[in-house]
Amino acid sequence: MSRVLGREERADPARADRPERPDMLDLGGVQARRRRTTERAFGAAVFVPVFLALALLVTLLFDVVTDSFSWQVIEPRNSGQSFSFLEGFAAFGTWENVVRLELLAQGRTQEEVDALLSDPEARRVFGARNRVELMPWVDGRPLRWFVTSIRDDGVADLPLFEGWRRRAELLAGAEPGQVVLLNAWLDLGFLAKNASRSPAMAGLLPALVGSLMLVALVIVLSVPLGVGTAVYLEEYAGDTRFARLVELNLSNLAGVPSVVYGILGLTVFVRLLGLGPVVLAGALTLTLLVVPVVVVAAREAIRAVPDSLRQAAYGLGATRSQVIARVVLPNAIAGITTGVILAVARAIGETAPLLVIGAAAFVPRPPDGPLSLFTAIPIQVYTWVSENDVEFTHVASAAIVVLLLVLGVLYSLAFYLRRRYESRW
Repeated sequence: MSRVLGREERADPARADRPERPDMLDLGGVQARRRRTTERAFGAAVFVPVFLALALLVTLLFDVVTDSFSWQVIEPRNSGQSFSFLEGFAAFGTWENVVRLELLAQGRTQEEVDALLSDPEARRVFGARNRVELMPWVDGRPLRWFVTSIRDDGVADLPLFEGWRRRAELLAGAEPGQVVLLNAWLDLGFLAKNASRSPAMAGLLPALVGSLMLVALVIVLSVPLGVGTAVYLEEYAGDTRFARLVELNLSNLAGVPSVVYGILGLTVFVRLLGLGPVVLAGALTLTLLVVPVVVVAAREAIRAVPDSLRQAAYGLGATRSQVIARVVLPNAIAGITTGVILAVARAIGETAPLLVIGAAAFVPRPPDGPLSLFTAIPIQVYTWVSENDVEFTHVASAAIVVLLLVLGVLYSLAFYLRRRYESRW
């Protein structure tokens, strides 16, 4: 008996003669489930290392930030008195106001205090031997101004959380003449002070200024060289043997260890050119380090500009240089700027090249020009960590926090500029 053909079978006569296979009915569902399982496994494989990396990063940041605080028991050589925040604060002249209170607490007369503060040399000597700090906690009272001295004797130094648990014990065990305080090593005074052999007086100003001068010179040197090379390779060179040779060398240079650049800078800039271990030699060395990164980022940004924009400009009668200057580069500025900032962020954290060229480990004052001796924040951190003093560990942690903040600002700026000037075609 012949069966009645359905609508689909009438539309496809070959289907009427095709036997039905139950194992093929759910084949699409099986493949979809396998695909979802593979996607979940791949997502888990990616999530685990990313989560571990973020956890380690958060742990590192937490450890560094907490290590920039410490509980201390000291025997001050000054009066040992602290002053409330409102008592010492002034809109202009807080330092002078607190110093005046300290000198009066030492028993000096008003005339002696006025004479010291009016003498520039006496002010300089007092500032070199003493430091005005806003302590979060002094002898059980919060937010107190305190004047520490280079001659203070340290009795005890405890980590942040251990000292918080034992603060009552520390107060009860303090002898007459001793002060218990919570020292925040990272403050405005730390950023404004020059380097010192004493951790209580050590500041980051020379290293901070040296790093900023390095960054400024690296930008001035690397941007024209890197962007110019990228424009030449993308817009002029074409597929020539010389262009391929340049691309090969750029790829190789991007993978060279940074210490090799330091050896090159020591040989060429420090010794051959006779510059010595100055700011300019360090900037030239770091420029060699970051130029391949700038070239790669600039090439990618230029390559992303649609060719239709170039053709439209050529159709309007523009020359090649006009097309590059008025069409290509303005539309590629977001990618180029991002690449430059990321390259500079890498340069500011480099230590090995600067150590190899002979950058100073201790500079008492900020550099005053490109031909001055200098130090940088990473070198200063390395020097403080190498000291056999627990207080220098806190100072180094404060410097690391400053370096991380600078890097965070640079990365945030790169992200903002990328989103602000990114072109969508």
